[in-house]
Amino acid sequence: MRMRALLAGAALTVFALPAFPGQEAEALTAAAATRISDPVRGAAAFSESIDVPAVARFTLGKNARRISDDDSQRFAAAFDGFIASTFRKYRDDFTNAEVEVIGSVDRSAADSIPETRVTPPGKDEMTVRWRVMKRDGEWRVVDIEVLGLWLVIEQRAQIAAIPGKPRATIDDAIGALSSWLDRLRMDQAKATFSQSGRT
Repeated sequence: MRMRALLAGAALTVFALPAFPGQEAEALTAAAATRISDPVRGAAAFSESIDVPAVARFTLGKNARRISDDDSQRFAAAFDGFIASTFRKYRDDFTNAEVEVIGSVDRSAADSIPETRVTPPGKDEMTVRWRVMKRDGEWRVVDIEVLGLWLVIEQRAQIAAIPGKPRATIDDAIGALSSWLDRLRMDQAKATFSQSGRT
């Protein structure tokens, strides 16, 4: 797991000086990327870095206000599992990668999009952007763009429409997540089998 010394120094500077939104957001992104690049705890760190309840509500769209707290918690739990599995799809691009924060765009005082350059061992570098928001005094990741695709926005486009269909319930949205999760696991199992066959 490697992060440039300059990045660590920048993170310390953020806490030593009055911070602009982008500085705080970049420091959070640097810390999150460091944990995510860990080959052992990367997947768990990914889930811990995401504000799952807020992201789950966003994914449901206007339907989030129409369901019970219990249903909201059940959906958030299912979404957490889906997010963790989605990360495994990109795990090789983050594990032991060199990550550098190269800038950020502040959308507001509590909403920023840091941009990172991620260089996996032996692979070409790629750009990863992180949407981070400040709630209750704490910055949290709410979305990640990998290979031009915002993970949460992509899911919202598909999930938000489900509960609004005739006779549909939150269980249908949870069922859709479960189905996608099963497909992800199958794809990952096939990829693992294919790699083992080449060794």
